[in-house]
Amino acid sequence: MIQRIQTIFLFLFIVTLSSTFFFPVWQKIEMKDSDSVDIIVTGYISSAFLDNGNNGIVNDYFYIGIILILCCILAVYSIFSYNNRLTQIKIGTINAMLTSVVVFFFLYQVFYNELYLNINDKISFLISFYLIFLAIFLNFLSNRFIRKDELLVRESERIR
Repeated sequence: MIQRIQTIFLFLFIVTLSSTFFFPVWQKIEMKDSDSVDIIVTGYISSAFLDNGNNGIVNDYFYIGIILILCCILAVYSIFSYNNRLTQIKIGTINAMLTSVVVFFFLYQVFYNELYLNINDKISFLISFYLIFLAIFLNFLSNRFIRKDELLVRESERIR
């Protein structure tokens, strides 16, 4: 039963969450004058480099990476627990909550963190932020098809 459509959605969920480690999530740029850049703050989930220049700050959120790795592990467990669809639904709900917490954390970092509150010139969300939303959508689709299978099984048991 691994060949079901929800397995494909869960696999794509894992791929999108693991690809967020390689791209930046958000960026704030403070302009000194009309042409010169004063500070660039970039938020990565996991980054191995730090900018040595005066005008760049790179933030590394390793604990968010741990949450995303936990989501990927739960999705793999959900793929291989196809015999128990109610467990799959519960795991999908937990994954949705955890990825939503990650989105809210990044929104808090961008708009309400006191360190970056005075930088209001240019705020941009980058590709990893949108990949997290794609992962939430894929998790929603997988849960929808798991529920559909569960209803189909219950209807067939009722007919017997």
